[in-house]
Amino acid sequence: MASQDCEKMRKKWAEDLKAAGKTALSGKLLDIDSALSALWSTYQGSKLGLAILLEMIDRWHGEHAGAGASDKTWQAVTALERWAAGVYHQSTATVNARGSDFGQKVIAQRAVVLKSGQLPLKISYHVQQRQQWPSEKMKTYTWSTYLEVAEHGPVVLVRVFAAYDPGGAKSEAIKQSMKNVIESFWNVAKVDLGDGRRPRDLQFDLTWVDPSISSYRQLIVPKTTPVGPPPKPLSAMNPAELKAWRDEVSETRGAGASLSKWDVEDRVEVIHEFGHMIGNPDEYYVKSFENVPSPYRADIYDKPGFTTDSIMNNTDNYDKKNNKSYGKIHLRHFDTVKRAIAQYLMCTGRSGNTVTVTL
Repeated sequence: MASQDCEKMRKKWAEDLKAAGKTALSGKLLDIDSALSALWSTYQGSKLGLAILLEMIDRWHGEHAGAGASDKTWQAVTALERWAAGVYHQSTATVNARGSDFGQKVIAQRAVVLKSGQLPLKISYHVQQRQQWPSEKMKTYTWSTYLEVAEHGPVVLVRVFAAYDPGGAKSEAIKQSMKNVIESFWNVAKVDLGDGRRPRDLQFDLTWVDPSISSYRQLIVPKTTPVGPPPKPLSAMNPAELKAWRDEVSETRGAGASLSKWDVEDRVEVIHEFGHMIGNPDEYYVKSFENVPSPYRADIYDKPGFTTDSIMNNTDNYDKKNNKSYGKIHLRHFDTVKRAIAQYLMCTGRSGNTVTVTL
């Protein structure tokens, strides 16, 4: 969307309000006007700005459910809604494509527009899994999720807090790269809040915070790949040499990585670790777990690694020509997030609503 498009709609909105006799705006109508004003000045026409505008429109409709097509104010609001929804769904950009701090800007702006102190809900779960590799002793692993749930019009935004700072000039670029990889993989679901409206986009926002903050974040340190440089340029290797080199790198990458230690050169491993950050246990050699909404099933969680089509089991990411591929997302991978959204609804007076996630 260009600035001219936004300005054109602002003029039409003003004309429609004047025709409806609305010159001194207040209440939810003023909230809509404020969100439209901020759409370009604050958000440069992004999907998040549109999401805020659509949320304000939804709130107006909620207060004026009896208004009909003959009401000129209803006509003005509905015309704006159709325009905003059309632009929103035409855009291919992700909701949080404007950077790691964009979600916080939205929350701040939303509080201003709503003129209320209502903030998103932070929810943390303490997860435990017991895991036993063949011929090894049972081990217990524990971790916490650091989530924040909020609504933004056609979006349910789940922020996931983490800290990563190994130092050096490349740190910010590495963090942005990991954020992009993770969000492009996991932002694929819809969530129905059981309120009669169309399902929202379920969007994760991996939010990097200052490592010096000692609470409410997952601290991550880099895992280096201890394999040296190739013996000769890759372009000079024959197919057998190239495959042997790739196999060596693949075996080294991922090994020893964990929720708190990421191999930033292994994108699929990073995607898998984010799965833990939203409450998922491993799906290999796990004998039991606690505080996970999904029911335990040995045929899912106690399989050998790299043997199923799940991202929580299979992070193979090399040799695609020989049909090797990594795992995918299943609905069970959203069970903890679904639980968090249900708690959010409870805190906002909608405890009777049923949350449904679809892919």
